[in-house]
Amino acid sequence: MARIFNRGELKSALLSVIATLGEGHGYAIMQELQRRVGGQWRASPGAIYPALVALESAGVVRSEEREGTRVYQLTPEGEEMLERHDAAPAWRELALRAEARRARITLGRLLDRFELALPRGTGLSAEQAELVDAALTRARNEITAILDQGAEHG
Repeated sequence: MARIFNRGELKSALLSVIATLGEGHGYAIMQELQRRVGGQWRASPGAIYPALVALESAGVVRSEEREGTRVYQLTPEGEEMLERHDAAPAWRELALRAEARRARITLGRLLDRFELALPRGTGLSAEQAELVDAALTRARNEITAILDQGAEHG
């Protein structure tokens, strides 16, 4: 998706999100960023993780490995930085930028948003798997019908 953060804003946004979360792994941080920007923008691991590494190198964020996941939190220096320089970006302005730069909506993008909202790592019983499979099949059939209708009108 289109770039919405100006120079330095992503790092400030990350500091603000980590401060709010107290601590968080990369995926949780990306989800919170996406939520704050209004859901129209999808955080890219290719942008987020290098920014987190840079913040860690600067000494304002620290991370530790927990159960195979890297968890980030502010250092005292990061907390001081937030207090001194209102590092929280203007979330409303970022959301407006994201909306203005939003690319054309595609089925793939809608499916990505759907997938992001699903719980991760949830084991399913055989009965649950069967019910979920049936629900996804119904959804696929309905989506196909909607797309077919659009093709008829187009």
